[in-house]
Amino acid sequence: MGYLANVATEKEANIARNKFSTSLRNLGAHAIGVDQIKLRGKNTFAVIAFVDKKSGNVPNSLDIVVGEKSLKVPLVLRLAERFKAEKL
Repeated sequence: MGYLANVATEKEANIARNKFSTSLRNLGAHAIGVDQIKLRGKNTFAVIAFVDKKSGNVPNSLDIVVGEKSLKVPLVLRLAERFKAEKL
């Protein structure tokens, strides 16, 4: 479904983040955001999932439909420890 968006907008990436946040958390993401990345030499927005360790079952993109437009928003995994509150 769709095509790999070379120029996903911030709005489209946020739609994908909202739609897939539960699925990404089930795959181990402890934080999920949207940020601009460079893909194939072009700036685009992507969903960024922060995980403790990488899993082989994570897609490279997330399929969404905006109006009549179907597209794949890039998904990037970043290794990061979970946030730990400081003890006072």
